[in-house]
Amino acid sequence: MNNNTSFTSKTNSSNYTLETLHQILNMELSKYKVIKVPNINHSLSGAELASWLIDSASPQELEELVFMLNQAKKRSSNTKTIFQIAAAALIK
Repeated sequence: MNNNTSFTSKTNSSNYTLETLHQILNMELSKYKVIKVPNINHSLSGAELASWLIDSASPQELEELVFMLNQAKKRSSNTKTIFQIAAAALIK
């Protein structure tokens, strides 16, 4: 029995090229004019957050983020919450 419950262990590390990951994030974040960061009086535009994520995250982290977005979409969940959490992590 595998006790590894890591969310990231389910990603397949060469699904996307780095350019494709950037395009996916830019496309997803272009849907949001403003992303408010919870518990912090700060907000970002979707394009600003995409640029920040691309500049500061590793390719593996970007792939994990895209994986989470795809899982949320499969479940018809709102992806904005994922971006709010990512923005909060970048700000802190």
